[in-house]
Amino acid sequence: MEIYKVYFPTKTAIPIVASLPHSGTYIPRKVAGHFKQTPQPILTTIDWHLEKLYDFLPEMGITVIQATHSKYVVNLNRGLNPPLFGPEMLSVVSSEGGFESALYDHELNQSEIEERIDKYYRPYHRRLERLLQQIVRNFHPVYLLDLHSFCTATPLAEVCLGDANGTTCSERLTACFKEALCKYGFDVVRNDRWTGGYITRHYGSLVNIEALQIEIKFPVYLSREYSGREPITEWDTEKFRGARQRLKQAFAEAIDNLLSRH
Repeated sequence: MEIYKVYFPTKTAIPIVASLPHSGTYIPRKVAGHFKQTPQPILTTIDWHLEKLYDFLPEMGITVIQATHSKYVVNLNRGLNPPLFGPEMLSVVSSEGGFESALYDHELNQSEIEERIDKYYRPYHRRLERLLQQIVRNFHPVYLLDLHSFCTATPLAEVCLGDANGTTCSERLTACFKEALCKYGFDVVRNDRWTGGYITRHYGSLVNIEALQIEIKFPVYLSREYSGREPITEWDTEKFRGARQRLKQAFAEAIDNLLSRH
C-alpha cells in the first residue's frame, strides 16, 4: 500500500497545504506481528474519517496530503528526537496503544525502529516538504493546516486551534480561522491543551511557511458515542454531512479573508 495519498487542487491552486497525519488505519502484517496478542492493545484512538470530512479542500484550491498508515506504525507528528521508541506523546515509534495500553511485550530493536522511520516516516515528510517548497516558489507565505480530531473531555470547546502560542504563524492566520469557525457556530479555543505538534512547529519554523494545527472534537461530526476502544465504521450521517457543510463554509470564508491581502 502507498504510504500517503496526495489530492491536488481541482481548481486554481492557492498557497495552502493541508496535512492529515493521523487518519490512516492500515497496519502492515509485519508491524502487527510485533504487537502483543493478549491482552490486545487498543489501536482505535485515531483521527477517524477526517479525509472524508475535509474532502472539499481540493475544490478550494488546497493541496492535501493524507497518511494511509496508522500512527501506531509511526507517529508522523513526532520529531526524530530520543527516545525514538517510547511513550506515545514523545516518540515517533510508540510503545503504547490508546489509553496507555502496552503495544509490545518486548523492546523493539534499533534496526526495526530505523526501518519503520525510513519506510514510513521520512517519505511522508519529504513529500510534504516538497509540496510546500513547490508552492513557496510562487507564493509568500505558504500556509500549512495540520488537521486532527479528538475525543477527550478537555478542552470543552468543539475546535482547538494551535499555533504554539503565536510562534508558528501570524496572528492573521489564526484569527481568520477562529473568526470564521465561530461565525458558523463552532465553539473555538486557542492553544488549549493542543498548542501544535511536531508538524506545526517544525514547518512553521521554516522560511515563508506559516503553520496552524486544527483539532475538531468527535461529537461535532460523529453521531455515535465513542469510548475510544472500538473502530468507527459509520460516518455518512446527517450530523456528519451538516458538520462538513459548516466546515466548508467556514474554511471558504477564512481563506477569502486570509488571501484578500496576500
